[in-house]
Amino acid sequence: MNKYLPLVSVAVVLFSGVAMAGSPKAPYVGVGYGINTSIDDNDLSSDCGVGGVACREVCDTDRAVNAYAGYPLSPNLAVEAGYTDMDYTARIEQDGGAVRGDQQSKALTLSAVGRKPLSANAGLFGKVGAAYWDSEVETTAGNADDSGFTPVVGVGAEYNFSEHMGVRAGIDHFVSMGEQSKIIESGVVGTADTGVTTATVGLHYNF
Repeated sequence: MNKYLPLVSVAVVLFSGVAMAGSPKAPYVGVGYGINTSIDDNDLSSDCGVGGVACREVCDTDRAVNAYAGYPLSPNLAVEAGYTDMDYTARIEQDGGAVRGDQQSKALTLSAVGRKPLSANAGLFGKVGAAYWDSEVETTAGNADDSGFTPVVGVGAEYNFSEHMGVRAGIDHFVSMGEQSKIIESGVVGTADTGVTTATVGLHYNF
């Protein structure tokens, strides 16, 4: 968690500095495309249950797709709901190929978003909220499916190139999306309890 403290700190600073005065702007929707970070090797390199041989990670990143909709409470504060499909957050393989598997994750989010304008068309944002996640593991040694709630924080930048259209680049961190310490632990298949970060770029529309 310590390596994510800078991200959390920036989000908190931006969120705490929002101004509550002023008339709300219009609702907005958006979509983004990018990558996610994979699960750390420490959560993968474990006994695969076949001959005591460890699994190894075979994927560092994969695609991430998100969609979101927000409603401003003031020019600098909004509530935002979103959906993120992180595709594969892990792929594992045993030396020799006896065991293969992957973990896929997705999440629904609800966040408070604070904005700090830099100019008439550009600004920064930070968000703090909660996510309902679902992770599915499919391996040659068995399958697992878990879900739950986890905190989510994010930071990013926005630029409006017209009254209604703009671009957004952002980074979101989902603190934990799994139920056991490793995908395959002592021969038991489960979802790895680890954080995943996504980085996306996309378009938004202001109504």
